[in-house]
Amino acid sequence: MTDQTTPSTLTDGFHLVIEALKLNNISTMFGVVGIPITDLARLSQAEGMRFISFRHEQPAGYAAAISGYLTKTPGVCLTTSAPGFLNGLVAAANANTNGFPMILISGSSNRAIVDLQQGDYEELDQMNAAKPFVKAAYRIDRSEDIGTGVARAIRTAVSGRPGVVYLDLPAAVLSATVDAQVGQASLVKVVDATAPQRPTDEAIERAASLLATAKRPLILLGKGAAYAQADIAIRDLVEKTGIPFLPMSMAKGLLPDGHPLSAASARSLGSGPIDLIAEI
Repeated sequence: MTDQTTPSTLTDGFHLVIEALKLNNISTMFGVVGIPITDLARLSQAEGMRFISFRHEQPAGYAAAISGYLTKTPGVCLTTSAPGFLNGLVAAANANTNGFPMILISGSSNRAIVDLQQGDYEELDQMNAAKPFVKAAYRIDRSEDIGTGVARAIRTAVSGRPGVVYLDLPAAVLSATVDAQVGQASLVKVVDATAPQRPTDEAIERAASLLATAKRPLILLGKGAAYAQADIAIRDLVEKTGIPFLPMSMAKGLLPDGHPLSAASARSLGSGPIDLIAEI
């Protein structure tokens, strides 16, 4: 009796990364291609994603970071291993300090060779190198875990205080094949990220009390207010209380510099004899 079983359809790590990103509404990547992620960029374009190529990983990372800041969806920077990763890490560290949601995805060398320091191509323990500079660092060791790894990176990047996640993808994982149905079933869509931390009612009441009793208060606007798109609420606060405000560079545009309560044109004078600063 002849076995009539239909051969299974296969997919690979490259396609699973792309599908995992698209499932979570990420349609653009920034980066510099090279071994082992050239095919990831090429195939992402074939699957309808936009890949914006740079000549150096550092500006590519800055572009991904500001994309994350403007859209509140993690900007994705794609780099090669070792030198490319290190160039991208500079931008990742900057983004993490600023609280911008971003994912740095780098190809990496064979883990077994790296861990024994046997001298693989562009050998570098990238995940441990990244840890001090990012919010979290993950490595995906099996192609069937790509969906979970990408979803975890996205959720971590946008949860609570936004930040950068480094995602380490060994070349062998990207090229490994897996049953297409198994791969599809492994994909995860992030539904509810952890909400931003809200101050307690007591803290809010204490802040309101301090503002009410201050004689020369100043509202200092920062990038957190801009990220939250809180311009309407801030305008109401300023105009109802009559407290002057001073925007930092990343908060420019929340309220016009020509507003009668703006201290932007007199920063030194405005930040002089004040008895309370309310940072937003």
